[in-house]
Amino acid sequence: MDKIRRYMNVDIQVTGSEMSAKEAAFIMRSNSISALLVVDNNEYIGLLTHRDMSDKLVAEGLDPNEVKVTSLMETPLVTLDASLPMNEALLTMKKNRIRHVIATVDGKVAGILSITDFAHYVSLNISDPVSSFWSNSEALLDESTSSFAVEKLLKGMAEQLGGESKTTEAIKNKEEMVVIMKHAAAEGLHDFADILKIFT
Repeated sequence: MDKIRRYMNVDIQVTGSEMSAKEAAFIMRSNSISALLVVDNNEYIGLLTHRDMSDKLVAEGLDPNEVKVTSLMETPLVTLDASLPMNEALLTMKKNRIRHVIATVDGKVAGILSITDFAHYVSLNISDPVSSFWSNSEALLDESTSSFAVEKLLKGMAEQLGGESKTTEAIKNKEEMVVIMKHAAAEGLHDFADILKIFT
């Protein structure tokens, strides 16, 4: 699997910790981005996302001119070394229920990887019906949606592989996921097996 460094966004945009939510929103809109790193005394102390603005500011009916970035940001930063494979990024996002991870090189911030970047990566590298699963970025993090997407994936793989495949047989017989994964790996369907490992 490709490394995080290949897909992370290295054009990092920042906001001061004492900046207002309105000013931060302007930076996001001007740069067509969904996240800003928060800086205080030349150190990265948090991450402010479009979702934070929506959930913590808009939904609460707060004044964006009065609310400071520090009261909305996610902290501490969740970081991963940029040399790690992309699936590590997804596992970290799922574990922490977040949509962005901060990529580091030699311990220093080097980029941001979003769930949308991950979906883009898999859509470029994996063939159908696996790519259909990965292309739905919402399914990647939402538990109820992802289980429905896995069921759809199993059905699609069984149809694509045909009756000669042991993987198909295991799917149709409703074998345990570990058995399906074993057959998939043996038949070289590693991307499919990886999905089952992560999502079941």
